[in-house]
Amino acid sequence: MNVSVFVTMWMTAMSSVTLNDHFLGEPLAFLKTNDQVNSVEFYTPYTGAVPKLDDIPAPHLLIEIKVKSWEGAQTLTAASNFKRLFTEKTGILAGAEKINVEILEAVHYDIPGPQATPARTAPFSFVVRYYGPVANAADFTEFYTRNHPPLLAQFPNIRNVLCYLPRAWNTRTELTDDTLILGNEVVFDNIEDFVAAIESDAMGPVMADGDRFESYGYSSHHAMHRKVVFSR
Repeated sequence: MNVSVFVTMWMTAMSSVTLNDHFLGEPLAFLKTNDQVNSVEFYTPYTGAVPKLDDIPAPHLLIEIKVKSWEGAQTLTAASNFKRLFTEKTGILAGAEKINVEILEAVHYDIPGPQATPARTAPFSFVVRYYGPVANAADFTEFYTRNHPPLLAQFPNIRNVLCYLPRAWNTRTELTDDTLILGNEVVFDNIEDFVAAIESDAMGPVMADGDRFESYGYSSHHAMHRKVVFSR
């Protein structure tokens, strides 16, 4: 099982470069000391022209912390130093408008052609999140994960398709707030391949499948550059 802690930050008056540099210091050093942490990747927003799919502002920084287990993720996020460095709105984070912390299972889907699911090494990620309210989160997720990833995998030059699932996704029923339902990520070598993919014939079935989703609160779509900053 692949478990990740995601920390997503929206700032009021700070560049992604400044925020990135800050988290390469003490916060990253703290993560390196935790033997449950396997790797850390930083996602920063792509600054070029990208197709606009919603009005949700891009986060200034998204940090993915890959850990060994659910228990390791829960212990990490409950630690006082984690809260001080990643979630408390003091110091540099006093300028944070919003900080999300989510523990999710990463599920990789097959890509046509390769004999095995390829490692996620290409640096361009299109990050999607779905939020409540929703009448039945388990039904939404089951439908999505059964139907949508195989369609996304048909995009030309796609490198990876992933979904991110909360631990109790299959036991929850109605969500009455904007809690995360699930996440999705498609990975390409560059923005040009991504744009070509969503302008290809493969996009029609993807959009048609989206029209079949159960009604939910809202979604976000962000083009991000992903970089490994630590790997054990």
